Amino acid sequence: MTTLLAALALAIVPPSIPAPAKELPAQVPPAQAPSDLAPVPATPASPIAIVAVQPFTIAQPYRHRFRKDGAEFTSGHLLVVRAETGFVQPRQVAEPVLCVGSQTAERLWSDPATGLIVAIVPSWIERAKDGTERAGDPSTDLAWFASPELPERVDAAWIAAERARAETARATGGMRKASTREIVRHERLDAASQDALIARASELLPDPAAR
Repeated sequence: MTTLLAALALAIVPPSIPAPAKELPAQVPPAQAPSDLAPVPATPASPIAIVAVQPFTIAQPYRHRFRKDGAEFTSGHLLVVRAETGFVQPRQVAEPVLCVGSQTAERLWSDPATGLIVAIVPSWIERAKDGTERAGDPSTDLAWFASPELPERVDAAWIAAERARAETARATGGMRKASTREIVRHERLDAASQDALIARASELLPDPAAR
Protein backbone atom coordinates (compact mmCIF):
# COMPACT_ATOMS: atom_id res chain seq x y z
CA MET A 1 0.00 0.00 0.00
CA THR A 2 2.78 2.36 0.91
CA THR A 3 4.51 1.65 -2.40
CA LEU A 4 1.28 2.30 -4.33
CA LEU A 5 0.74 5.68 -2.61
CA ALA A 6 4.32 6.72 -3.35
CA ALA A 7 3.88 5.87 -7.04
CA LEU A 8 0.65 7.89 -7.22
CA ALA A 9 2.37 10.86 -5.61
CA LEU A 10 5.14 10.82 -8.20
CA ALA A 11 2.58 10.68 -11.01
CA ILE A 12 0.58 13.64 -9.68
CA VAL A 13 3.34 16.02 -8.54
CA PRO A 14 5.31 17.44 -11.48
CA PRO A 15 9.10 17.46 -11.28
CA SER A 16 10.52 20.55 -9.63
CA ILE A 17 11.28 23.49 -11.96
CA PRO A 18 14.36 25.54 -11.16
CA ALA A 19 13.63 29.11 -10.15
CA PRO A 20 14.39 31.68 -12.85
CA ALA A 21 17.79 33.31 -12.63
CA LYS A 22 17.82 36.60 -10.86
CA GLU A 23 17.82 39.41 -13.41
CA LEU A 24 20.97 41.50 -13.18
CA PRO A 25 20.67 45.28 -13.17
CA ALA A 26 21.65 47.07 -16.39
CA GLN A 27 25.33 47.91 -16.54
CA VAL A 28 26.16 51.59 -16.77
CA PRO A 29 28.76 52.18 -19.53
CA PRO A 30 32.09 53.34 -18.11
CA ALA A 31 32.87 56.99 -18.51
CA GLN A 32 35.05 57.68 -21.54
CA ALA A 33 38.52 58.83 -20.61
CA PRO A 34 39.73 62.02 -22.30
CA SER A 35 41.51 61.13 -25.55
CA ASP A 36 45.24 61.72 -25.72
CA LEU A 37 45.27 61.40 -29.51
CA ALA A 38 46.43 64.32 -31.59
CA PRO A 39 43.41 66.31 -32.81
CA VAL A 40 42.31 65.86 -36.41
CA PRO A 41 43.52 68.82 -38.50
CA ALA A 42 41.19 70.71 -40.81
CA THR A 43 40.58 69.28 -44.26
CA PRO A 44 41.22 69.39 -47.14
CA ALA A 45 44.96 69.39 -46.53
CA SER A 46 48.02 68.04 -48.31
CA PRO A 47 50.66 65.72 -46.90
CA ILE A 48 53.88 67.52 -46.06
CA ALA A 49 55.78 65.49 -48.63
CA ILE A 50 55.61 62.54 -51.00
CA VAL A 51 58.49 60.38 -49.72
CA ALA A 52 58.46 57.31 -51.98
CA VAL A 53 56.50 55.88 -54.89
CA GLN A 54 56.77 52.41 -56.40
CA PRO A 55 54.53 51.23 -59.24
CA PHE A 56 53.48 47.59 -59.10
CA THR A 57 51.57 44.86 -60.82
CA ILE A 58 50.05 41.93 -58.95
CA ALA A 59 49.31 38.52 -60.47
CA GLN A 60 46.43 37.71 -58.13
CA PRO A 61 43.78 40.48 -58.18
CA TYR A 62 43.52 42.47 -54.96
CA ARG A 63 40.17 43.92 -53.84
CA HIS A 64 40.35 47.58 -52.81
CA ARG A 65 39.12 47.77 -49.22
CA PHE A 66 39.04 51.54 -48.80
CA ARG A 67 36.01 52.25 -51.00
CA LYS A 68 32.37 51.26 -50.83
CA ASP A 69 32.50 50.53 -54.55
CA GLY A 70 35.98 49.03 -54.40
CA ALA A 71 36.77 46.59 -57.18
CA GLU A 72 39.61 44.18 -57.78
CA PHE A 73 42.78 45.64 -59.29
CA THR A 74 46.05 44.28 -60.64
CA SER A 75 48.20 47.42 -60.73
CA GLY A 76 48.83 50.60 -58.80
CA HIS A 77 51.45 52.26 -56.63
CA LEU A 78 52.94 51.78 -53.19
CA LEU A 79 53.11 55.21 -51.60
CA VAL A 80 54.87 56.74 -48.60
CA VAL A 81 53.85 60.23 -47.43
CA ARG A 82 54.95 62.43 -44.56
CA ALA A 83 52.18 64.34 -42.79
CA GLU A 84 51.14 66.12 -39.61
CA THR A 85 50.74 63.82 -36.61
CA GLY A 86 46.98 64.37 -36.53
CA PHE A 87 46.69 62.80 -39.99
CA VAL A 88 49.09 59.94 -39.27
CA GLN A 89 47.64 58.86 -35.91
CA PRO A 90 45.63 55.59 -36.32
CA ARG A 91 42.02 55.93 -35.11
CA GLN A 92 39.14 53.53 -34.49
CA VAL A 93 36.64 56.06 -35.82
CA ALA A 94 36.25 58.04 -39.02
CA GLU A 95 39.58 59.57 -40.03
CA PRO A 96 40.69 61.88 -42.85
CA VAL A 97 40.74 59.81 -46.04
CA LEU A 98 44.01 59.89 -47.95
CA CYS A 99 43.15 60.47 -51.61
CA VAL A 100 45.34 60.59 -54.70
CA GLY A 101 43.89 61.86 -57.94
CA SER A 102 40.54 60.10 -58.35
CA GLN A 103 41.44 57.24 -56.03
CA THR A 104 41.59 56.52 -52.31
CA ALA A 105 44.69 55.10 -50.66
CA GLU A 106 44.54 52.03 -48.43
CA ARG A 107 46.64 52.72 -45.36
CA LEU A 108 48.86 49.80 -44.36
CA TRP A 109 51.07 51.31 -41.66
CA SER A 110 51.21 54.64 -39.88
CA ASP A 111 54.10 55.82 -37.72
CA PRO A 112 53.18 58.97 -35.75
CA ALA A 113 56.74 59.19 -34.38
CA THR A 114 58.15 59.85 -37.85
CA GLY A 115 54.97 61.22 -39.45
CA LEU A 116 54.97 58.53 -42.15
CA ILE A 117 52.11 56.64 -43.79
CA VAL A 118 52.62 53.66 -46.11
CA ALA A 119 49.67 53.00 -48.42
CA ILE A 120 48.49 51.17 -51.52
CA VAL A 121 46.93 53.27 -54.28
CA PRO A 122 45.12 51.25 -56.97
CA SER A 123 45.63 52.50 -60.52
CA TRP A 124 43.24 55.12 -61.88
CA ILE A 125 42.81 57.21 -65.02
CA GLU A 126 43.23 60.99 -65.15
CA ARG A 127 40.98 62.72 -67.67
CA ALA A 128 41.87 66.21 -68.93
CA LYS A 129 39.30 68.82 -69.88
CA ASP A 130 40.00 68.15 -73.56
CA GLY A 131 39.06 64.50 -73.08
CA THR A 132 42.56 63.05 -73.23
CA GLU A 133 43.39 60.32 -70.74
CA ARG A 134 46.55 59.13 -68.99
CA ALA A 135 47.47 56.84 -66.13
CA GLY A 136 47.41 58.49 -62.70
CA ASP A 137 50.74 59.11 -60.96
CA PRO A 138 50.99 59.76 -57.19
CA SER A 139 54.32 61.54 -57.64
CA THR A 140 52.73 64.31 -59.73
CA ASP A 141 48.94 64.24 -59.26
CA LEU A 142 47.01 65.85 -56.42
CA ALA A 143 47.39 64.03 -53.09
CA TRP A 144 45.38 65.23 -50.10
CA PHE A 145 43.53 64.34 -46.92
CA ALA A 146 39.79 64.54 -47.48
CA SER A 147 37.05 64.81 -44.86
CA PRO A 148 37.00 62.21 -42.07
CA GLU A 149 34.99 59.20 -43.18
CA LEU A 150 34.73 55.41 -42.90
CA PRO A 151 36.04 53.39 -45.88
CA GLU A 152 32.76 51.54 -46.38
CA ARG A 153 30.98 54.87 -47.02
CA VAL A 154 33.37 56.24 -49.66
CA ASP A 155 32.43 55.94 -53.34
CA ALA A 156 33.28 57.65 -56.64
CA ALA A 157 30.79 60.49 -56.12
CA TRP A 158 32.20 61.21 -52.65
CA ILE A 159 35.77 61.29 -54.00
CA ALA A 160 34.76 63.64 -56.83
CA ALA A 161 33.11 66.07 -54.40
CA GLU A 162 36.11 66.00 -52.06
CA ARG A 163 38.49 66.50 -54.97
CA ALA A 164 36.55 69.56 -56.09
CA ARG A 165 36.91 71.00 -52.57
CA ALA A 166 40.64 70.27 -52.58
CA GLU A 167 41.21 71.81 -56.02
CA THR A 168 39.31 74.93 -54.98
CA ALA A 169 41.36 75.22 -51.78
CA ARG A 170 44.56 74.84 -53.76
CA ALA A 171 43.52 77.41 -56.38
CA THR A 172 42.65 79.97 -53.69
CA GLY A 173 45.81 79.41 -51.66
CA GLY A 174 44.13 77.47 -48.88
CA MET A 175 46.07 74.28 -49.57
CA ARG A 176 49.61 73.83 -50.85
CA LYS A 177 50.93 70.97 -52.94
CA ALA A 178 52.88 68.23 -51.17
CA SER A 179 56.64 68.59 -51.54
CA THR A 180 58.42 66.09 -53.79
CA ARG A 181 61.99 67.17 -53.01
CA GLU A 182 62.73 64.06 -50.95
CA ILE A 183 60.84 61.61 -53.16
CA VAL A 184 62.40 58.25 -54.03
CA ARG A 185 61.04 56.63 -57.19
CA HIS A 186 61.46 52.86 -57.09
CA GLU A 187 61.40 50.60 -60.13
CA ARG A 188 58.24 48.65 -60.85
CA LEU A 189 57.50 45.69 -58.61
CA ASP A 190 55.92 42.58 -60.10
CA ALA A 191 54.26 40.88 -57.13
CA ALA A 192 52.76 37.40 -57.21
CA SER A 193 50.17 37.96 -54.50
CA GLN A 194 48.69 40.34 -51.95
CA ASP A 195 51.04 38.96 -49.29
CA ALA A 196 54.08 39.67 -51.45
CA LEU A 197 52.87 43.19 -52.15
CA ILE A 198 52.28 43.96 -48.47
CA ALA A 199 55.66 42.46 -47.55
CA ARG A 200 57.33 44.86 -49.96
CA ALA A 201 55.28 47.77 -48.64
CA SER A 202 56.51 47.05 -45.10
CA GLU A 203 60.09 47.52 -46.28
CA LEU A 204 59.32 51.10 -47.23
CA LEU A 205 58.60 52.09 -43.62
CA PRO A 206 61.93 52.89 -41.94
CA ASP A 207 60.93 51.93 -38.39
CA PRO A 208 60.21 48.16 -38.12
CA ALA A 209 58.48 48.66 -34.75
CA ALA A 210 55.71 50.64 -36.47
CA ARG A 211 54.70 47.78 -38.78
